[in-house]
Amino acid sequence: MTKRALIAASAGSATFASAGLLASTSPLTLARIAVLGGALAAASYYDLTQRRIPNRIVVPSAAACGALTLAAGEPVSLLVGLATVLLLLVVSLRWPAALGMGDVKLALLLVLGLDGSALRALALGLALAALAGCALVARHGRTALRTSLPLAPFIAAGALVAVVG
Repeated sequence: MTKRALIAASAGSATFASAGLLASTSPLTLARIAVLGGALAAASYYDLTQRRIPNRIVVPSAAACGALTLAAGEPVSLLVGLATVLLLLVVSLRWPAALGMGDVKLALLLVLGLDGSALRALALGLALAALAGCALVARHGRTALRTSLPLAPFIAAGALVAVVG
């Protein structure tokens, strides 16, 4: 990981942990949220700079978040989240230009990291991305329809709102 990605991960982890402290969460939940924040910030950095979401960030973070969720004894909401990830996987396989596999892995990280708030965070992140897309179309016209947006920063913003709310 580059120095800038480490800085982004540290800032993300601190931001999400601070939001978790404000929400008065348990220590295991706080640890899970901090891992999630660091991974989302690093993934956002790579998505913005290189248009990719590295497996070496998302997969270990998702595993750590899953282990912390199971250790806290809250596995019920994981089933709904995993069904959502399967739906996103089908969309990604059917229309790969619309949704990449990195975005599906990022959704898995959200499901394991946010427990019951993952669907809300994902919906909010997608809504923010849609608003940004509309703003691009309004500014640049029809040529903006051929450009793609990095989705990780929008999903990270949605996740932060879900942690705070």
